[in-house]
Amino acid sequence: YSSSKGTIRLCDMRSSALCDRHSKFFEEPEDPSSRSFFSEIISSISDVKFSHSGRYMMTRDYLSVKVWDLNMESRPVETHQVHEYLRSKLCSLYENDCIFDKFEGCWNGSDSAIMTGSYNNFFR
Repeated sequence: YSSSKGTIRLCDMRSSALCDRHSKFFEEPEDPSSRSFFSEIISSISDVKFSHSGRYMMTRDYLSVKVWDLNMESRPVETHQVHEYLRSKLCSLYENDCIFDKFEGCWNGSDSAIMTGSYNNFFR
């Protein structure tokens, strides 16, 4: 499960059906100079997908897609900016609730590529 701050807690439900303790904690340190009113909203995770091999996890937030190695919790191995051009328009997007739109992602069959959607039926 994830928090509104973009952290991901991975739980092993074989050990307990209750998710009150996590076995892994994934978090990318936030740059304090880039913090704004919208930081928690845009860092909220809207989708998580595991690679077919089980080694990687892809997360999607409002502006980016991140690929995490499940053996390295400190930072993602890849970060792809998807909506960076919208950063200057966050106030308008907040006013018309578009900032709360959710996007999904997926892996190809060989885990060599990821895909996510965007506005205007655009795929990256």
